[in-house]
Amino acid sequence: MRYHLVLKRFEFDADALKKKVLGLGYKVLPDAVSGRMVAEGGGNGGELLQLSEVEDVLREEKSGRFQQEVLRQELIVLGKRLGSISLKVRTYPGVKIPASILKKKLLKVMQQAGVQVGDGGVPVLIELEQNRGVLYRVLSPIGKKQQGDKSRYRNLAVLLEHPRLVEEVADVLRICLIFGLELKVVHNNKNEFQKLLNKAKSLTKGKLADFHVDVYKDLDEIRDYKKIGFSKNADDGEERLREVFKTHEKILLVFGNDTFGLSQEARDKVDMLIHLTPDYKKPLKANQALAYVLGMYSKRDAI
Repeated sequence: MRYHLVLKRFEFDADALKKKVLGLGYKVLPDAVSGRMVAEGGGNGGELLQLSEVEDVLREEKSGRFQQEVLRQELIVLGKRLGSISLKVRTYPGVKIPASILKKKLLKVMQQAGVQVGDGGVPVLIELEQNRGVLYRVLSPIGKKQQGDKSRYRNLAVLLEHPRLVEEVADVLRICLIFGLELKVVHNNKNEFQKLLNKAKSLTKGKLADFHVDVYKDLDEIRDYKKIGFSKNADDGEERLREVFKTHEKILLVFGNDTFGLSQEARDKVDMLIHLTPDYKKPLKANQALAYVLGMYSKRDAI
């Protein structure tokens, strides 16, 4: 059986992933057309779905040289097995068969055969590629990837004060996306920041099209949060922060930019100012500090 690994779009070590797949008893096959990693072996694919680099695993149900009648019959059999199908057709460069027309024909045939089709069905992907003639393959997910529980972080939000660099926005954006955190920004020019944000999104791989960032001109505009700032010059340390985490209040984590850190104005306006790490000379960058704080927060109940 062949399994196509849909990989997460964050950076990862491809060689390390290949070794993991091999270690599970699969062969690893290249697939230059789709960009996916293909694993071949006798397992049920479930162990592949648990790999941290893998977003989804698609089972290759059928493949071969494209013939419409053969494909129709195979889809009818698959549809009756799955109960209901949500069909998608993808064609790669070189294939002259319009994907929309083929999909329409296939849906009609399946409906006539009594197969339920619609958006609520099991996703089934048909791919056509040109390789000494048109080849096809039918793919279906083996199951739903178990998602991590982001709800435990729902009372946290993050604020960046006057970010200046695309990279610092991208780094914090990545962490917020992973942990499901709201990101807010204090910036004097909303349009200027939007340009910065768009560039940061282009660097940060992931589902960011709908990721909204609220922009404020002043920290005082944000209400209903306990505002905690971070500075190497703060008097309070991590023990004070741990005490706050135990209260389960709504918390806004306030970080300065990587060039100048938190401004004096912001330090005066936060409810609490915290120093992180034992080092008083070299402060953490915003993304480093955020990751450090989230590590503390995740262990709050064990403290």
